[in-house]
Amino acid sequence: MFSVKKLGKNGVWSTVALIDKNGSFRGEAKFETRKEAEAYLKDYKSRIKKEYEIKVVEDEPAKKKD
Repeated sequence: MFSVKKLGKNGVWSTVALIDKNGSFRGEAKFETRKEAEAYLKDYKSRIKKEYEIKVVEDEPAKKKD
């Protein structure tokens, strides 16, 4: 699983919103493949007005509680 994240003012990376072609919010920008995430990153950067530090990050699998 891959996420598109941006660096916030507080120095913490957070997942950006997934916005479809109609401009509707669809949750967090998480994808099955790096290729899909990078394609969304390119599209996202073309739509935002302010320049942010944004990157694709591979998510770590959730750890099981014992």
